[in-house]
Amino acid sequence: MLSLVPINLLRFVALLAAQVLIFSNIKVSPFINPYVYPLFILLLPFGTPRWLLMILGFATGLSVDLFVGSLGMHAAACLLIAYLRPTLISIITPKGAEFEVEPNINLQGVTWFSIYCGLATFIHHTAYFLIESGTFYNPFILLLRIILSTIFSVLFMMIFLFLFTSSRKRRLA
Repeated sequence: MLSLVPINLLRFVALLAAQVLIFSNIKVSPFINPYVYPLFILLLPFGTPRWLLMILGFATGLSVDLFVGSLGMHAAACLLIAYLRPTLISIITPKGAEFEVEPNINLQGVTWFSIYCGLATFIHHTAYFLIESGTFYNPFILLLRIILSTIFSVLFMMIFLFLFTSSRKRRLA
């Protein structure tokens, strides 16, 4: 478990830098805000205790908040997905399935990882955009922002994973 600290630290720095320098500056549409940094929380080892997940989630979100000036909105959304992560994993994982040390697109398969990443990102974006808007004034626009941002965020996360994970044979199921 201790051997995973350097790779997770490198992943944290890479995702934070990508978010702050690249993805926070993408202005395709007012409805599309890709956030790839939650991938750090999603890729932490399965055995990470919930209290540590929550500390790391808060630190991750707060780091983004400090760089983009979003007043704790990212910290709150990350704290929520860090808290819900163990429950989400237990819900979507088939009974009797044995996974390795950490979530991995190569080991769990593209389908499992897409569902896991998509659900967690949808939860994150829902929390973030609800906090950001502060109102349910126009729920259709809010829902459109959540859905489009989730789709683009998951797409960029999957590209990130395919580019920066080993090219062992990927499972599709």
